[in-house]
Amino acid sequence: MTANTTAGTTTAAPVTKRTRVGWGDLVWLTWRQHRWVIIGLVAAVGVVVALALTVAWQVDATGDAQRLFGRWRFISVGSVVLLAPMATGLAIAVFWAAPVLAREYEQRTHLVVWSQDVTPTRWLTGKVVLLGVPAVALAVAVGLASSTMLDSINAASDRPPFPAFEMPAFEAVPLVQAGYAAFGFALGLALGALTRRTVLSMGLALGLFLAARVVVAGVLRPNFQAPLHEVQTYGAFQRSWDGPGDGSWTVNSGFVGPDGREVPFPSTCSTAQDSAAYTKCMEDSNVLFFQDYHPVERLVPFQLVESAIFIVLAAGLLALTFVTVRRARRA
Repeated sequence: MTANTTAGTTTAAPVTKRTRVGWGDLVWLTWRQHRWVIIGLVAAVGVVVALALTVAWQVDATGDAQRLFGRWRFISVGSVVLLAPMATGLAIAVFWAAPVLAREYEQRTHLVVWSQDVTPTRWLTGKVVLLGVPAVALAVAVGLASSTMLDSINAASDRPPFPAFEMPAFEAVPLVQAGYAAFGFALGLALGALTRRTVLSMGLALGLFLAARVVVAGVLRPNFQAPLHEVQTYGAFQRSWDGPGDGSWTVNSGFVGPDGREVPFPSTCSTAQDSAAYTKCMEDSNVLFFQDYHPVERLVPFQLVESAIFIVLAAGLLALTFVTVRRARRA
């Protein structure tokens, strides 16, 4: 502190207080740092939503999905749109979240922010709120548009081409998309905080996100609940190729003997002249057909369970990120 002395009188210089960094400042800083990634992802989502709603409107207007696709050549466009529900969470993890903290550490810009009376916890909270919430909102928009398009196509088809339990219909619903997006954002953020390397965190986010999706969809999802077991004659199976019910999900099937034990594919009837003779031979040999399946009534509970799994994983990863950032040295 300096002082001025005039005629024996000492006067203290006024103290200037530094203005506290507010949320508006954090919003502006986040926008300046990540504006091109934000603009790019928002634009991509906007295109996907517009295409999906356009296809849905055209299918609803004509009532003929196949003829419309052939005339307007929407097959390739629809294929791209169908990839969106499976790719949105991955894009958020790799391109949106992974570079956020890793680039800050590489360029040491986090030290500048921390020196402005912004604590590491508040700094990270700003990143999560200002980038994580919009990421989930964009994924929900993709889910709404994609599920609308799939519903229109299924309604216009004699045999729905997108069963509810299979990709992409299962993943397209907004709730599941929100879970994928939250997990992808938290995964990328955590890897950026742990590795502090942009390229490394992006590569790890790509591999770990895909691995998590494969494990949950291929290993856990069929076992969210014990499947129902149905045994019928081979002739009854031949007359009902659609499975045990509309929209059901068959997870396993095969042949069993009269004692109910699974048997390998029977070759005793391979010399039958036609399908009718083959069916009669199978029934005369007491060969039965079994199916393990999930009825369509389990669709929404399964989607809730899968969303909960990814949301819990996201919460754990966010907690890990906060602990890592708080323990980071300021210099």
